[in-house]
Amino acid sequence: MEVVFNQGVYLPELDLWLDSRRKQESGLISHAHSDHTARHRSPVVTPGTRLLLTGYLTSRSSPITLEYHEPLETERYTLTLHPAGHCLGSAQALVQSKTTGERLLYTGDFKVRPSPVNEPLEPVPCDVLVMEATYGKPEYVFPDEAQVLGTAFRTLASWLSRGEKPVVLGWRLGKAQEVLHHLLAQGFEVAVEDSVCRIAERYQEAGVQFPGSFLPWDGQWKEGQVLIAPPGAKTSQMLGKARGLRFMELTGWAISGRRPWGRRGDADLPFSDHADFNELVDYVRQVNPKQVYTVNGFPELAAHLRGLSYPAVHLDGKGRAEEVGTQLRLV
Repeated sequence: MEVVFNQGVYLPELDLWLDSRRKQESGLISHAHSDHTARHRSPVVTPGTRLLLTGYLTSRSSPITLEYHEPLETERYTLTLHPAGHCLGSAQALVQSKTTGERLLYTGDFKVRPSPVNEPLEPVPCDVLVMEATYGKPEYVFPDEAQVLGTAFRTLASWLSRGEKPVVLGWRLGKAQEVLHHLLAQGFEVAVEDSVCRIAERYQEAGVQFPGSFLPWDGQWKEGQVLIAPPGAKTSQMLGKARGLRFMELTGWAISGRRPWGRRGDADLPFSDHADFNELVDYVRQVNPKQVYTVNGFPELAAHLRGLSYPAVHLDGKGRAEEVGTQLRLV
């Protein structure tokens, strides 16, 4: 099955777009993060993703809402969504050609480790695997999450004991709600930036229960309170010149010190809503494809997989080497 990567994954034989960043007549939106979405006329989404995209998809859009494991039958293929573990409603797409019977699995972004606010990842056997490679470099191996969270809890408690004002930085959709759940479960008093709060309320609408109450931050620091906010300039402007701030950033990039986004905090801890390098490799073993394409992230993952005898190619949209291309067929 031919696979093209150009601001999204395209399957020409089936005329199917997966996470196109440009508006299409139809196509899959695997989850509600902005780098995987566009205002398609008839996007395929899960109920959770549709809920999160309320207000983003215009009145001209007619979403096709699929529950996990509910097949969508078309003339050329059958499409079935499976949990990806990344955020509310995140989905992998299994696409089976009605001409050849070939099964292609597109993972989108996915997380292997269990989350208290997400549906757990479900490995899906396939012939062709198109997978994200966000942390597709051997240096990105994350420690045990319980260990990381324990360090976070102790650090926050120490800051609070000194009368300091902790700000936990995490992406507004997915990461922030997972961190919110963990902090509430530990008994912290938590305020959340407004956009984080609105998304957490959507999680509640979808049936996710948080182990405590939370409110949008009103601009007034309360003693013993932790603030959760997204990284970026808007948060810096919101906080102004408040004194005694201490920033904790929870990100997989903390492993290497890279900062593709965000800022360096007073404490940087490797906590991610993506799979790490070893988990990416293990996932390939679990689904056992005949061909692997990696997208986004690093080409080192595909090179490593070739060393394990998997035909693997990194698609970067530029086609600069024989192992890196935009249009390759199953081998």
